Amino acid sequence: MMHSSGDQINKNGQDDFQVLYICSAARSGSTLTDMFIGGHSQAASLGEVNMLGNALSLNAECSCGDKLSSCNHWRKIFDAIDAQYSIDFVKYPYRFRLWDAVAINTVDHRHQTQIYRFGIALRRKWMKSRDFLPDFLRDRFPIPSTLLHALQNKMSLYREISRCWNKSLIIDSSKNFREAIELHQRWPNIVKVLLLTRDGRGVYLSRRSSGRSQPESVTAWLNYYQDALPLLENYIDPKSLLKLRYEDLASDPEKIGNHLCDFLNIDFEQKMLELSKTTRHLVSGNNTRFAPQKGIRLDERWRTDLAERELDFFNSVGGEMNRRLGYY
Repeated sequence: MMHSSGDQINKNGQDDFQVLYICSAARSGSTLTDMFIGGHSQAASLGEVNMLGNALSLNAECSCGDKLSSCNHWRKIFDAIDAQYSIDFVKYPYRFRLWDAVAINTVDHRHQTQIYRFGIALRRKWMKSRDFLPDFLRDRFPIPSTLLHALQNKMSLYREISRCWNKSLIIDSSKNFREAIELHQRWPNIVKVLLLTRDGRGVYLSRRSSGRSQPESVTAWLNYYQDALPLLENYIDPKSLLKLRYEDLASDPEKIGNHLCDFLNIDFEQKMLELSKTTRHLVSGNNTRFAPQKGIRLDERWRTDLAERELDFFNSVGGEMNRRLGYY
């Protein structure tokens, strides 16, 4: 069982917290799931924390309603990082390097330049090339030093959040399955992974409603699970990997909440069922993070709003993967 204290180090000199890293394609309910688990008294919801630099640079709001730069909870973390690394997080939001992340909707164009994106593309190609190597060769092709440094920084960030916020469970919904694998392999006793799925037809409708083309609305979802499924199953200890459908959580949150808490070795708390009971401090994610009063609601509008020609297109491209994920 997890301890109720969020102390950074236990009596044996080891980390005394655990991390749940949420992997999912975009628009699959990761923010809602983060908030749901983050309603536990031992948990800290971070949202897509890899976007921390981008959010600070653009003076974005924390999900508590304060500006991220002035949020009392995050100020404790920034002060702790400054004390340990001599980095003023608010003044220099990108110096504490985290895993590569590209902003889509709210972009700091001064930082996210073509050169920046080119560097990310190169590192992504290198990481993807490692996916095809047998294990004995994979270890001989290490990840780029930039990303290795980002992993160390991420774990330091987790530790400071656990210590400063007095939490023993950190929820990170940054979604990057390769980062999740690397974190788990280095800290297997700390990092667990939740693979969240949603019916691709719901994702497709959501993206189409935002003006995306038909191919764009299915390709990102399809590519994500084509890559993520085999890698997570191969490189994450089965005891540390949980697969969850968004629809199951939204339909029966108490049942799924108990299941999640069993996976995390913590006791289920009824207040998790009411999102508005807890103030969270998510960095990024969709706007659900600002509206906990809306609660947990199942969104299956695709059943009525997806035109037949749209449904036919999705099935022709993504139908096989959808069935593989358990949707018929």
